[in-house]
Order: sequence, then C-alpha cells, then structure tokens
Amino acid sequence: MSRPTAIDPPDCGCTQCIVGTYVPLAEATDSQVAAMLRGDLDNHTGLTFTITVMYELDPSRSLAQAQPVDVSVRAADRTWALDPHLLGVHALGGEGGRS
Repeated sequence: MSRPTAIDPPDCGCTQCIVGTYVPLAEATDSQVAAMLRGDLDNHTGLTFTITVMYELDPSRSLAQAQPVDVSVRAADRTWALDPHLLGVHALGGEGGRS
C-alpha cells in the first residue's frame, strides 16, 4: 500500500482510495488529517473544517507567548483530537516549542 497523497470525501470508494493513493475522510487518522491541514496531503473533501485550539498561558507571559495544548478538528460529524505539534506551533500562533 502506498502512502496517501490526498484525503477524499468521507464515503469515497474511488479506485485511488481502494489502492491507497487517497484516503476517505471517514478512515483518515489523526496524523493524516494533520498532514492535510499542514498542506502535506491534498484536501479533496469539499468540506469546511472547524478547528478549535486551547492554549495554556503562564501568569508571567503575554497571549503571544501562549502555548497550544489541545487541538480539535471537526468535519462530517467526526472529530479528531490532534497533538498541537502535529500542526506546528508557528501555524497555531505560539512562540517556540513545548517546554
């Protein structure tokens, strides 16, 4: 099975999904969804994704220094809980890495 290059609609049954070139959204893993959101996999879903990010803010820091601690991605009646670092801290607005 090859590595997927795209995520297709949830219930897709195309040849590319069957052979593993694409993956239907209903079968996508957390890492595959994160790769799609980063732009590493093409998004063929035609869907709007809702992304919720929870940040942790230390008392001595500003909001610009807040670190993402939880990412929830929702589409097509499914939710993925992603490690924020799968998406990249800079993509989420935090500074630096997790301490």
